[in-house]
Amino acid sequence: MPADPTSRRDVLLMGASIALAAAGCDGPDEHGHPLHARPRGVVGEAASFATVLDLEGLGRGVLARTRAGHAIKLEGNPQHPASLGATDIFAEAAVLSLHDPARSRRIRRDGAPRPPAELDAALDSIRTALLADQGAGLRLLTGPVGSPTLARLIGEVLAEYPGAHWHQHDPLADDAALAGAMAAVGQPVAVLPDLARAQAVLCLGADPLGPGPAQLRQARDWSSGRRKGRAAGRMPRLFVAEASPSLTGARADRRIPLHPAEAEDFARAVAATLGLPGLARDGAHPEAAGIGAALRDAGPAGLVLAGRGQPPAVHALAHAMNQALGASGTALRLIVPPLARPEPMATSLADLTQAMQVGVVTHLLVLGANPVAEAPAALDFAGALRRVEFTLHAGQWVDETAHLCRWHVPLPHPLEAWGDSRAFDGTLAIRQPVTLPLAEAARGEAELLGALLGTPLTAREAVAATWRAAWGEDGFDARWDAALEAGIAGDPAPTVTPALLPGWDQPGGAPPAALTAVFAPDAGLRAEAQNAWLQEMPRPLTGLAWGNAALFDPLTAATLGLAPGDEAELTLDGRRVLAACWPVPGHAPGCVTLPLGGGRRAAGEVGTGRGFDANRLRPADGAWTAPGLGVRATGRRAALVATDAHHRPDEAGAVPRLRPGEALPPIAPGASLHPDWAYAGRAWAMAIDIDACIGCNACAVACQAENNVPVVGPEELARGRGMHWLRIDRYDSPAPEAAAASFQPVPCMQCEKAPCEPVCPVNATVHDNEGLNVMVHARCIGTRTCSNNCPYKVRRFNWDDHRRAMDTPRRNPEVPLRPRGVMEKCTYCSHRITAARTQAGLEGRALRDGEVETACQRACPTQAITFGDLNAPGSAVAALRRDGRSYALLGHLGTRPRTTYLAQILPDAPA
Repeated sequence: MPADPTSRRDVLLMGASIALAAAGCDGPDEHGHPLHARPRGVVGEAASFATVLDLEGLGRGVLARTRAGHAIKLEGNPQHPASLGATDIFAEAAVLSLHDPARSRRIRRDGAPRPPAELDAALDSIRTALLADQGAGLRLLTGPVGSPTLARLIGEVLAEYPGAHWHQHDPLADDAALAGAMAAVGQPVAVLPDLARAQAVLCLGADPLGPGPAQLRQARDWSSGRRKGRAAGRMPRLFVAEASPSLTGARADRRIPLHPAEAEDFARAVAATLGLPGLARDGAHPEAAGIGAALRDAGPAGLVLAGRGQPPAVHALAHAMNQALGASGTALRLIVPPLARPEPMATSLADLTQAMQVGVVTHLLVLGANPVAEAPAALDFAGALRRVEFTLHAGQWVDETAHLCRWHVPLPHPLEAWGDSRAFDGTLAIRQPVTLPLAEAARGEAELLGALLGTPLTAREAVAATWRAAWGEDGFDARWDAALEAGIAGDPAPTVTPALLPGWDQPGGAPPAALTAVFAPDAGLRAEAQNAWLQEMPRPLTGLAWGNAALFDPLTAATLGLAPGDEAELTLDGRRVLAACWPVPGHAPGCVTLPLGGGRRAAGEVGTGRGFDANRLRPADGAWTAPGLGVRATGRRAALVATDAHHRPDEAGAVPRLRPGEALPPIAPGASLHPDWAYAGRAWAMAIDIDACIGCNACAVACQAENNVPVVGPEELARGRGMHWLRIDRYDSPAPEAAAASFQPVPCMQCEKAPCEPVCPVNATVHDNEGLNVMVHARCIGTRTCSNNCPYKVRRFNWDDHRRAMDTPRRNPEVPLRPRGVMEKCTYCSHRITAARTQAGLEGRALRDGEVETACQRACPTQAITFGDLNAPGSAVAALRRDGRSYALLGHLGTRPRTTYLAQILPDAPA
């Protein structure tokens, strides 16, 4: 009897896993079996383990699903307040970064691999030298730190070496928010909005629904608030005033394009309508009265949020308006910032750079940061770094900073390492290894700091020491195991209620109303330029992938003679960069948005040279806006990868929009030449709520991770050969009272009268007895007639054989790899249906409603996707099919899609 190939593969992978474990950085005692908590699932097949991933220094709880000791898929931890069971694109893509072959795996000195013993000797030597002068020349540079263990160890190093200093750098830090809080209430505070309870929200450049460590929770709260509003017949109101379009602005009831020079006057005008005492001066804006009235009507359920890039005066005004509304305890709460040491990070990096330039710094350890790539070029951090005698960089990749440092040490991936973190609300969690270590000589920050302290320790010992000190010895082991199992180790931070200071209003100087550069985070990248999933995922508001572009409002672009895709030379204070131009509807006139994170010079084959580097223009102080931008058309075209038109107004009403209480006609079956078929058993179906979708792309990346969807690269994507099974269409609303845009996820519709089936000459696409439109890849001969006949254009053709690149320990073994020359598409995660049915059979029961979750459904932060059995009368999907907002996409074609949608809801009255 021939051997079962699946079993043989598992055996081979397990053998490789054991070999990797033996080579692990902490030895077989810690990593011989790397999964340290009781798993959810069946051990030996697939199991999931709770851990935490950081974004901008703050944690989001995840469950890592593993096979043969390797993490293959991440999902949100329902018990963690920062994820609530959902994931963002960065968490979904983390498994690809984990298995990236370009990850650093060797200790290097001057670029050449060196044995670990040589690094140990070097660290011993510098410890001896530093102790002699109390560490006068020692500097530590990290990113934002939310880890109690890392903060404790850094504190011990500073105590051991009184002359040493700790600096932090985060290119996305909002130093103005810290300054505004100090001016308004006299202490650093973090603002935690409760969008589930807020009835009127004004965002002054804030993007609570956009990428960030609190996105998942805030998006869930926002959608929950809208559901409550629909039930009550009174929708909450969302107003956004911003320069550059954002995901929050796209879903606003009223969006106001606002030049940065107008931001403070606009905030003052709204504050004046609230009767705010203590205003140093008023402002004026035609929209202020209506927005102020909505906030007053909401009272304590009114909320004002100031965002990244706003001046300190606007942040102080937001604090004052929230206090005037009485929002604390209803629409928001204030806490002590969860980061270990809140400080102006631009100032911290500038101080370090100056100290290096004058020769004060003799030893520099850069831990998990890449300032050479991420600091403003005007600061000349790279030039200062070359003047330091001993430099050590610890990171997951040999990046720009690693190339300029004497030593480079590979950091373990967070999924391989012990650690701990705080969430955006202060909730504590312990990070545990959930996969076998893949980096040969990786060392964590704890090991490196332990070497400076002369007390070698593993990361697990360091984390355990932190929590033993917090919990005490009594019952420690039980609490430790419980924390690992749940993925949570502590409660949220307590609320603080500081009073508004006298003289809090300190007006800022109005910036000149010149053409202004607005620096902004890239919607699809943070530091993960090496991640192909993130590079290939189209940005929600531009449709661009594999690079970035300077974003203009259409009128400004036309005035400058720039068309979409034209190359322009951008200049600011004598610095210049070449960038592609891309007009964006709704962008504020008179300013240009420059996304950060592009133009990397050492990000591997995937990330190097994608787009332009906005840091080359950013001022040395890390300012988010800078007037005086020069723009000149070069007459050349830029190599842009655009997957969508730059403007798609919904003139035809592709997305229905209703007022509260209005309803659409019931979905009609539609005429069809296909014979009817009675699905007596299960009838799987999906409902997608357009009113809840924020276009965050989490569903699309989750689908790619779950179903082994290949990356095709920029050239193929530009030819229209992308392989994503799920795309998100964006429609810009033509109605002024509607949200600025609507997002419509489009998977396979699983049509009961599927036009793709009768045209296939070999029956490679057929229906099963539960109504799923399935692909038989072994029959497919690649005629592509099914794709030509699909009105939804959701079928993908394999123009190349991606199996070799995909056949790694990261791939999901439950989903087969597809060869060249065959079609593929969404399957409603049929392997998950099979797994749930098998488990229910083993337990001798029927499938429960909601037991089967598709990957896209599980990832969605707003719970916009519902999946289940349409034939079960009490199922959630059947109830939504009967909802008055339910409609079928292109329903007039008579395809009878199993995937249907719920219409968008307009506010009660025009804003």
